[in-house]
Amino acid sequence: MSMFTKLHNTPYMTHGRAILSLLILFLSCGALYAQDASKDVGKDQIGKVKTTVYFGTNGSTEDVGKNAIAVLGAELKRLQGIKKMRFKNYRKLGDDTRSVLRSYENWASPLKPSEEIMLSFESRGRNEQGGLKLDLELWQHKRKVMKSDPLLYKGRPLLILGPKWRSGRLIISVELIELSSKS
Repeated sequence: MSMFTKLHNTPYMTHGRAILSLLILFLSCGALYAQDASKDVGKDQIGKVKTTVYFGTNGSTEDVGKNAIAVLGAELKRLQGIKKMRFKNYRKLGDDTRSVLRSYENWASPLKPSEEIMLSFESRGRNEQGGLKLDLELWQHKRKVMKSDPLLYKGRPLLILGPKWRSGRLIISVELIELSSKS
């Protein structure tokens, strides 16, 4: 028997091979797990939602800030089309567009950088007519103030008469702007 064969067949070398084999097995399993985690279909984007906060008042809009934008055209018509939301003056305070993920909760913060008004939404699937069912929550001052299960369609925003603010009311719009055909 050669010197190499004697050294190669010692208990230390057999033990070393066993440890090396186990190490390779664990690394292979870890790589497979990492590949499966990257295929999380719950993180697939199935659409986009735009949230907008408006301020409606019959008084002056001078005290709402320099970043507030006058509401005109189709937006103005849409807001004035609902009796409880009819005001003389409207200002757009902010908006946020977020992806809708297949199985995860999503958050929108339309008054960035403030988190005073936030919306959380989670998909509950789509219907046969091309609408998207959502679990929708309105948060104000880090407290949930409203929960709804709307069915949204592209081009037909959900308007929510929000809290009183200054000399008027906040109005929150939630609009489906994109829906994937694979959702």
